[in-house]
Amino acid sequence: MPLRPGGSTLEFTVLSHAGLCVDHKGVRIVSDPWLIGSCYWRSWWNFPEPPPELVSALEPDYIYLTHLHWDHFHGASLKKLFAPTTPILVPKVQTTRMLDDLRWLGFRNITEVPHGTSIKLGEDLTLFSYQFYFLGVDSAMLLSGGGRTILNSNDCKLFGWPLRQITHAFPKIDFVLRSHSSARAIPYCIEGYKEKFPDMRTQQNYIEEFSRFALHIGARYAIPFASNHCFLHRETVAFNDTAVVPDDVRAYYNRLAARAHIESECVVMAPGSRWSETDGFHLVPFDYSKRPEHIQAMLATHRDALDSQYEKEDGTLADFAAFRAYFLGLIHAIPWVVRKWLKLRIIFRTRDARGEHNWLVDLGSATVEETSAASECAVIEVAALVLNDCTHVRMFSVWTASKRLRIHLPTREHLKTLAMLFLLLDLYELEVLPLRKNFSWRAITVRLRRWREIVEMGRMFIKHVVLRRPIDIAGLYSLPVIQHP
Repeated sequence: MPLRPGGSTLEFTVLSHAGLCVDHKGVRIVSDPWLIGSCYWRSWWNFPEPPPELVSALEPDYIYLTHLHWDHFHGASLKKLFAPTTPILVPKVQTTRMLDDLRWLGFRNITEVPHGTSIKLGEDLTLFSYQFYFLGVDSAMLLSGGGRTILNSNDCKLFGWPLRQITHAFPKIDFVLRSHSSARAIPYCIEGYKEKFPDMRTQQNYIEEFSRFALHIGARYAIPFASNHCFLHRETVAFNDTAVVPDDVRAYYNRLAARAHIESECVVMAPGSRWSETDGFHLVPFDYSKRPEHIQAMLATHRDALDSQYEKEDGTLADFAAFRAYFLGLIHAIPWVVRKWLKLRIIFRTRDARGEHNWLVDLGSATVEETSAASECAVIEVAALVLNDCTHVRMFSVWTASKRLRIHLPTREHLKTLAMLFLLLDLYELEVLPLRKNFSWRAITVRLRRWREIVEMGRMFIKHVVLRRPIDIAGLYSLPVIQHP
């Protein structure tokens, strides 16, 4: 990592998958610093990995954490690399989970930034936090300083009125950083998804969404970001072919910008790459076309860590008591009439030294029980260690991103059951369920600041649920009329 710039100009450096370092006039802020090791039970690894010298002496004045997912909120990196007194900024959302987890890690100097408000970091550097995804927790960080604007949208998929709140306040955005690949379990973790769901969220869909988002807001430069990881765990290594390569994003983006006559450029920035007002871009070369060879090398490098994880997982016994207690808590957090209407039944299958276990969660009858009978239910296979962690310390809200699950659907219709289960798990862990939690003063004030999302949700519901119109990315992010070749 270079020393802090001595001048007054703004500079930023890409640190890792979603790690960003911004310097201006002696002030340094780092966001989402997953900088060491892996996350999601050895599933995700930085790709490419940040060189040690890049992170050895960061010493930021501030850290901003966009949301709770471990590739952004990485406990091991935070605890090992940063002093407990480091000022940490987080978005103010309805749940206090980020505050609680940071305090558990030993951090005490924590400041919440309400939606649409700012905090002055230095003489000429201001941070704005914009939250999105009304039922969950996600945020974008916007930094303004030195006459430049950096929008780090990462996983925050802003559109409509909430996005216009940003573009009206900042009509000139110099840099936008945004994810460009999938972090979802659906459809990729479904058995036979390529045959059953060939058109559901393809790689081209993600490239298109990234490109239209950045061009729609008029960014001068677009940086593919927060999707630069690979899979090394034996359960997830096969998912490497689902990744969207940054070079493919750049090629499509620059063609689309030219056709739309927009002066904008996509720049691929591997860890260590930086931009400064005085020198422009300094790019660290990395050959993404040799992704398979790089992954094989990483598998060899991290073999000991992976083998240790496998040994731990193979020796773990599944904890039905904890599983049952968790899901009974979830069931009773859902209003009775909703449970009866949903009639959701799903089986969790796990294996340990005692054999195979099939545990049925039945919302309609409010029961959680062991079963051995075959059933026309969706089945989710998950390692005992992962399942225990999720039930012991409420980690299901990060579980699907890990892709540490295998899903068997008897019919396509069971996809709705699966999606509803994942939504309910998120709502429960992010304190939207039970419903009474939404009437706390904190929850009410947080959501009132985000009234634009309420309007946008209503519009989307009418358009796509009532009128059954398909979601169209081009409609979300309009561009000047493009002349197709």
